[in-house]
Amino acid sequence: MKNIELNSSYEFEKTFTDSDVDVFAKISEDNNPIHINEEYAAKSIFGKRVVHGILLTSMFSKIFGTIYPGEGGIYLSQTVKFIKPVFINEKVLAKITLTQFDVSKRHGVFTTNCYDPKGNLVMTGDAKVLFPANFIK
Repeated sequence: MKNIELNSSYEFEKTFTDSDVDVFAKISEDNNPIHINEEYAAKSIFGKRVVHGILLTSMFSKIFGTIYPGEGGIYLSQTVKFIKPVFINEKVLAKITLTQFDVSKRHGVFTTNCYDPKGNLVMTGDAKVLFPANFIK
């Protein structure tokens, strides 16, 4: 059994590669050229290809399902605000912080933030997660 401690934080780091973005574009059918076309992206406001924003939120799914609360955790909802682009081959740090917990429902509310290599906030939001039944005794 793990502890439920408000303001506790958990992190996961990932670098999204060209291959990750291309595979996601194929799976999602999001073929926006800002993600998959170097020439188009070079002329955009960002100047180069950017990672699909939803790939950033997938980092939280990794945390909730395998780190905290971990196995049996169910991702219920997510709000998101994209602040800055994340570029291909740029390391991203995803960080969750438990801000509320309802024992009777086993629901945890988390702030969800992503940061670029310089520590700048690139995405923010909140998530609700159902904790596994065996988490609380």
